[in-house]
Amino acid sequence: MAETEAAKQPKILSFSCARPTVAEIDLGALVANYRALRALAKDAEFMAIVKADAYGHGAVEVSHALAREGCSHFGVATLGEAKELRASGLEERIYLMGGFFAQEAPELVELDIVPLVADAAALAVLDSAAALRSSRFPIHLKLDTGATRLGITATDLPDAVEALKRCRHLEVEGVCTLLASAADPSSPVTQAQLGAFAEGVGMLRKAGFAPRFLHVANSAATVLRADAHFNMIRVGLALYGLPPVPAVINTVKLTPVMTFRTRLLQVKRVAAGTGVSYGHTFVTSRPSVIGVLPVGYADGYRRGLQHGGQVLIRGRRAPVVGAVCMDLTMVDLTDVPGAAAGDPVVLWGGSGEDAISAIDVAHQVGTISYELLCTVGRRVPRVYRD
Repeated sequence: MAETEAAKQPKILSFSCARPTVAEIDLGALVANYRALRALAKDAEFMAIVKADAYGHGAVEVSHALAREGCSHFGVATLGEAKELRASGLEERIYLMGGFFAQEAPELVELDIVPLVADAAALAVLDSAAALRSSRFPIHLKLDTGATRLGITATDLPDAVEALKRCRHLEVEGVCTLLASAADPSSPVTQAQLGAFAEGVGMLRKAGFAPRFLHVANSAATVLRADAHFNMIRVGLALYGLPPVPAVINTVKLTPVMTFRTRLLQVKRVAAGTGVSYGHTFVTSRPSVIGVLPVGYADGYRRGLQHGGQVLIRGRRAPVVGAVCMDLTMVDLTDVPGAAAGDPVVLWGGSGEDAISAIDVAHQVGTISYELLCTVGRRVPRVYRD
């Protein structure tokens, strides 16, 4: 390999394997996004949301990279995700956002995982589990202010307050809620929720509790609603370089962190009238060059991409043709001169001066970028570069 070509190759910080289908994670882009978003709320603590394996990017590697940048708060959805981070040596605060069952309470306390408590019935269980601690165990109360998801409703909050007064080993360190319509900065729903949140916090303070952290803002609200910052923000999708709504990119520069890539496995010339893949849903209308890619829906490359999907090869866009299979995908290379087995292929991400956004790919298959990133398969190695 020529020296100039070698210089362009990413520095590998994690494992690679013979199969060329990989999700390349740019930790430099991650850190740049963190810094840009952090600057929007300088007076607030920053909670990096790393649930669902950091939206498919690799929770352990992402969390440690951000911890080196000074991030000290990390949000996960399950106890298993929290245990993985603790086992990796992450000593920073970890918050369990997705609820928990009674039998998990002792392990939460043992591992010092801060739970977002969404049900008053969980308080006594946690208080009992924390009885042997030398200090009070911190919890954050999650209020349901209108999203109708996990959370304590305004109707149930008085009972929760009374239950808290009976807890001798718990500290109400924080209060939070989920905004249902943060993507619309002028939404009356958001205004109503912020009002309900203020009332809930006021009730808790009147009862003698002094929460240290108030957090409401997700990625969209972090960028679009400064009045929702309070003193902690929770950032997920934007951290990975994708705007939750287009308006976000008018305020902050974000760089996609993941590039989903593979290489051409086989190239073949076929006659006009040749059917391609299962069911012959595509038939060539001219003598064509068909390429076979070693990626399929088991890897997270969705079946719906047979209708309008594109990949980048040799600086050109090539359409996906025929049914996307479990392990293989076919593309039309007729208009990509010189394409050969082994050529790099970008499924989403940048290549030269062109890029295919994961947001656009998600729209093509009728989903959202969150889901697309999270469903990149476990058999796809994550390869890290700085």
